[in-house]
Amino acid sequence: MLGRLGFAGRLMAIVLFALIALWVVGVGWLFLSESREEILSRLFPVPEQVSAIVQLIENAGPAERPLILKAVSSERLHVTLTQERPEASAGTMRRPLAERFFALYLQSLQPRDVIALSPRGRLPRWRDWHLGDYWRSINRSERFAVSLRDSGYVVFETFGATGPRLLGLPPGFGVGLLGALIGMAAVIAIAREARPLRQLSRSLGQFSSDATVAHVKPAGAPEIRNLIAAFNDMQTRISELVRGRTLLLGAVSHDLKTYITRLRLRVERLPEPEQRDKAAGDLDEMTRLLEDALAVSRGGFAAIQRQPVDLRAMLTEIVEDRRQSGARIKAELSHAPLIILGEPTALRRLFINLIENALRFATRCTVRLLPENGVVIAIDDDGPGIPPDARNAVFEPFFRLENSRSRSTGGSGLGLAIVKQIADAHGARLDLSTSPEGGLRVRIAFPQAS
Repeated sequence: MLGRLGFAGRLMAIVLFALIALWVVGVGWLFLSESREEILSRLFPVPEQVSAIVQLIENAGPAERPLILKAVSSERLHVTLTQERPEASAGTMRRPLAERFFALYLQSLQPRDVIALSPRGRLPRWRDWHLGDYWRSINRSERFAVSLRDSGYVVFETFGATGPRLLGLPPGFGVGLLGALIGMAAVIAIAREARPLRQLSRSLGQFSSDATVAHVKPAGAPEIRNLIAAFNDMQTRISELVRGRTLLLGAVSHDLKTYITRLRLRVERLPEPEQRDKAAGDLDEMTRLLEDALAVSRGGFAAIQRQPVDLRAMLTEIVEDRRQSGARIKAELSHAPLIILGEPTALRRLFINLIENALRFATRCTVRLLPENGVVIAIDDDGPGIPPDARNAVFEPFFRLENSRSRSTGGSGLGLAIVKQIADAHGARLDLSTSPEGGLRVRIAFPQAS
């Protein structure tokens, strides 16, 4: 679960887990540190104490008995006298430990009677509500009466856990509440300290996709401030380097195209038509190579003007154009539009490059929508495919599986590099695998339009 959380989420989870562990240990210690016998021994007075109180009252005169009752009564034990026989509880004590105490009372107070009485009817206050048998046991009152030898009865009423309280709550509960408040304050502080890192992560993601420089305001700890400042400087330097490289290649491409145009005019004057056509074809290939090189130099660093694009309509048009040209290609797409955010011209070039690359090496090609989350397009062919150890290298500029430098057999080695950069600029994931038709499957997973 922690693997799905960010930096701030992980720190918050650690704090929360620590608090939960602390609470579990505290509750466990509360329940395990005392046995049931110890709990009820604090709820019921020991038989020897009850016997001594009864004998003391029996041996005292009527005038001294009120003073004795005050002396033996406390917050947890109230002792009173009554001349009438108290009414016994409708149901005897059903708890085994309570019955054990009454058995001990009967044994130590013979031949006196011990009568179990029902607790006084009262609704517990909100501060007396607790969870668990432990709190219910030690906070309820128990009443029983012991007959005197002369006349009358001594009524004992016990109260559990009447110790000191903080705002009407047990001190342990107050400490736990204080710990929870401290934990919440720690979580808020962690979220505040991690905010610059979240901003840095967003800026880094935006810069890696389209090279848009978005400086982050330094904040947080000194180390985080230094990291943000270094990242801002890195963004500026990389952007300047890429811009300079693009301008240089653009200038070189412009000058070379000027010379190519001159050569094309001279080629038109060649007397032999066959040689003239070959020379013109070479010049056309040189022009396309320059355009591909310039596209790779810009790559994902070109500004992407995102707008809603219907991939279904675009792919249907591309497939239909190739089919009319005699290519064995078909589309298996949904009937509903496939809307993503992107730049239409770049996306069209991406799919054209992939489809033409498949048709160059295979006899048939299928463009289909995969039943996965999001918009996932697969281009399958029945060609020779690409070995698994070369599937990452084919996205590098000028890398070709076919070792000859002929564009008629292997192309320029820039087609898949352009595809990869366009996919990265759109936040799409590009994967190569084996096609169900026996050749290569190119899988492009686009993020859905929000």
